[in-house]
Amino acid sequence: MLAMLTACTGGPNLAPEMPAGVDLAGSWQLDRAASQDPQALIAEIQQKAVERMRGRRGDPAFDTNDAGPGTSSSRPPQAGAAAGDGGFYGRRGPGGFIRARYTDALGARLTGDSLTIEQSPGRFVIERTESRRVYTPGGRSVVSVADGVADQTSGWKGREYVIDVRPQIGPRVTERYGLTADGRLTEKISLSGDDLPKLEFTRVYIKGPAAPRPLPTSN
Repeated sequence: MLAMLTACTGGPNLAPEMPAGVDLAGSWQLDRAASQDPQALIAEIQQKAVERMRGRRGDPAFDTNDAGPGTSSSRPPQAGAAAGDGGFYGRRGPGGFIRARYTDALGARLTGDSLTIEQSPGRFVIERTESRRVYTPGGRSVVSVADGVADQTSGWKGREYVIDVRPQIGPRVTERYGLTADGRLTEKISLSGDDLPKLEFTRVYIKGPAAPRPLPTSN
């Protein structure tokens, strides 16, 4: 099954060679004023989706509970499944279910004000407080995602480092990292597919001090 997934999904044509003069390495701090807020964008999508559901049900009291980031998702309910009353959605409500589809797919990419990038000819690493991800430029692999497995490709496209994850089940997530003319880091993330409204946002980072690492403890 994994071989079939890799063979069939394809992916962008990404190069292993670093472009001359592009150095994304370093510790970066989020510039909030120059960045979009993905949580606010998800909340807007969530609200619109719940309003559409409410309209179809014709029920102004339709449950709009939001269980918030980190809620575990599942597959969409079967036709006729109850919502918000111990049925498919349970206490989280449809709003929480919709939000979870995005938060499960994006994980640590939605949180934190800083990241560290390590860049070398055969390796690209993105480290956040919650995660450390290691990539081989120009490489392809099968990775675990919230709903199973995905075909992952990464590498250079022009002057950006691109990471593309296409799950067997679930939304596709594409990340692009590059530099602005004045040397700031841009992070462009796109989530699409799996019957979800498309989510796109850009965050901008400035060079900052290295994030402190936890000291080893002794018993």
